Amino acid sequence: MDIAVIGAGIAGLAASIALTRAGHRVTVYEKSSFKNEIGAAILVTPNGNRVLRRWGFDFEKARPVDFKVFRFVDAVTLHVAVEDCFDDVEDRFGDRMCAYHRVDLHAGLKDLAEAAGVEIRLGCEVVSVEVEKGEFEIRGGERVVRDFVVLADGCHTHFLPQVTGEDTPTVKIGKSVYRWLAPFSKVLEHPDAKRLWGEAKGPGFCTFYLPNGCMMVTYPCRNGDLLNCAVFHDTRADESHKLDWDSNTTHEKVLETMQGCHDAVRSIPLTAEHMKVYTVTQRRPSPRIHAGKVLAIGDTIHHMLPTHAQGGCSALEDAGALEVLFASSSFAALAPLPSELSARLRLYTRLRLPRSATTQILSSTNPRMTMEGLATKKDEIRKFYAGDLVDFPLGCISWSRPVREFWYGYDVFGQAERAMRYKADGVVPEGVLTWFGDVSPGEKMEFAGRV
Repeated sequence: MDIAVIGAGIAGLAASIALTRAGHRVTVYEKSSFKNEIGAAILVTPNGNRVLRRWGFDFEKARPVDFKVFRFVDAVTLHVAVEDCFDDVEDRFGDRMCAYHRVDLHAGLKDLAEAAGVEIRLGCEVVSVEVEKGEFEIRGGERVVRDFVVLADGCHTHFLPQVTGEDTPTVKIGKSVYRWLAPFSKVLEHPDAKRLWGEAKGPGFCTFYLPNGCMMVTYPCRNGDLLNCAVFHDTRADESHKLDWDSNTTHEKVLETMQGCHDAVRSIPLTAEHMKVYTVTQRRPSPRIHAGKVLAIGDTIHHMLPTHAQGGCSALEDAGALEVLFASSSFAALAPLPSELSARLRLYTRLRLPRSATTQILSSTNPRMTMEGLATKKDEIRKFYAGDLVDFPLGCISWSRPVREFWYGYDVFGQAERAMRYKADGVVPEGVLTWFGDVSPGEKMEFAGRV
């Protein structure tokens, strides 16, 4: 097939790699020009790194930091209230749990895409999409028609209602994030900061609870040279319009939020030149994720809160599913392209929607972000997924063992291969697929969700 991918973020580049590996001709259309580095750090858990490893991703060049520990720290006294170890993650789930500078992860995906023969067209802003025809228009008047179109233009997409058949806008939750990347060497110049991190049992999360109820999450990336920092706080009225990831703010506003903190904590933002802010939003899941010749993936369709580090991983899983379900060799001997494409999209939905929608819903069960509608969360999940659940919200405390058991062992390639037995009509019977916790054959897990 001739395939177009709209958007060259993590989801779009991953999809282009997967579909090229599946034997198709892929062109990516991206509105930006990639001139400037943007973004902070991103954590990828074993279920996401499993996809990267299959593709031959250059981990050494991307310089991720493997996580070994998680700590809750009192921002006033620097007392470590809670500590949890990640030493068993790779052995238990089969791959790494590590943090990348988002730019390094993106660059590695771009290298893989270009090496695979993907054409990436920059400065091509898509202004309209006709889903039934697989046709879209680029600003300036160029019209493009493809056999299949993957919509991966992010949470601010204008085209999702044409796919879902309903309006599912992003919704503000009343929280914003101050974020910055600090040179770790400068952070450690403060004697108390040096002691705090020096006593840790390895790199990982150091999460501070501020006296005003806010939360500051820190973790290293890029070989430990940079400390990624994010302060989650109630949205200020004068910053509520700042939805873009790269919006600027001031050191003064950040420090105002950190009043009463230990000097070692307040010194951290002073080590960085630029402060950024964005307003946190989420979207409710839709039962329809494709229409005509267009499929929505990644943040475009399952935009979620950053509570369990599954946004980027879900996008990588989406791509992994595409690689297996859309293998060109399995198209040749079957029905004509339009009907076969429709069957594959139904199969994709059956494979991906229960997992991605459940992850999307569970992302909003976090006391430091939002607990709105908690009483109805299970009913919402049951519209998509019938398997076992963690004991949310308690079991969904970020990075806890139940969370790790629930998400990290999933092998999207193995599950997609199971689904492919039913490629002729795209209908998978109950009991075939394992949505969560597929660690190893025959090993029963406490939270093994099966449908």
